[in-house]
Amino acid sequence: MQTYRDLLEAFEAYLYLRNYRQGTHHSYLSSLRLFFRYRREKGWQGDFTAEQARSYMVSRHRSKVSWITVNIDYSAIKMLYVEVLKLSWDIAATPRPKTLSLMPRILSKEEVRRVIFAARNLKSQALIILLYGTGLRISEALSVKLDDINSDRLQLRVQCGKGGKDRYVVMPEQLIPVLRTYYKVYRPSVYIFNGEKIGSTWKMRSAQMAIKKAAQQAGITKPVMAHAFRHCYATHHLENGTNLLFLKNQLGHKDLKTTQQYLHLCTLTEMRIYHPIADLEIILLQTRSGRYSGSTGSTT
Repeated sequence: MQTYRDLLEAFEAYLYLRNYRQGTHHSYLSSLRLFFRYRREKGWQGDFTAEQARSYMVSRHRSKVSWITVNIDYSAIKMLYVEVLKLSWDIAATPRPKTLSLMPRILSKEEVRRVIFAARNLKSQALIILLYGTGLRISEALSVKLDDINSDRLQLRVQCGKGGKDRYVVMPEQLIPVLRTYYKVYRPSVYIFNGEKIGSTWKMRSAQMAIKKAAQQAGITKPVMAHAFRHCYATHHLENGTNLLFLKNQLGHKDLKTTQQYLHLCTLTEMRIYHPIADLEIILLQTRSGRYSGSTGSTT
């Protein structure tokens, strides 16, 4: 009979073979460790059953953890059952928790500016500016390496983003001097946002805490996490008339419907829709006769 350690090793090997991101490794393995602890507390031994998984999911709901965390638990346990233990997964017996469709709070451009200036150091400022300037997920931003940035082409390569896919993101020109100033001060070796050890990256929890404190110092009353700047990036772009398909590619969305959700967050009074007629040089008729003022020719 396999021990819990054996199962965790087999599970992690599967994640490596399927090229899942390091962040997914961490969150899924943490979910399984909690599930295994729950089984021990219940005195369950032997085979894994659908009822055990369902019982654990109910307990997680009642513990008032976030809906996002509960869904991560669900995905990890389902992967364990189906891919490692080779068991059937009864959807009816263990349905996926329904996610609450809560609309994120969008910061105004002035509030974003205040958070940037309230950051305690250049490293925090550079991270916030990168998030707001590119729409990257926090995991993607912390995984950016020096050779991922092409300042001449204003491109940033995202390696192994959500879903294990690579993509290129267009950077605003204003981001380049920020990154250059940051590099001169911190001199990172591998990752842009280096960690304490050589070749490591800034820990996500520490980065999130730095952003949270900056928002508090800026006088933002509601909690602000890194993902808020991704929402702001998308919403403010749409308000400025940015093409929806371009935005989909920038954000790395698989489905255009996901990007379209940001349309509901736009302030309609601030939306400036681009019209092709704006490129035409229009000279209006000055009389009712069908002739231009001062013209002797036909208008046809």
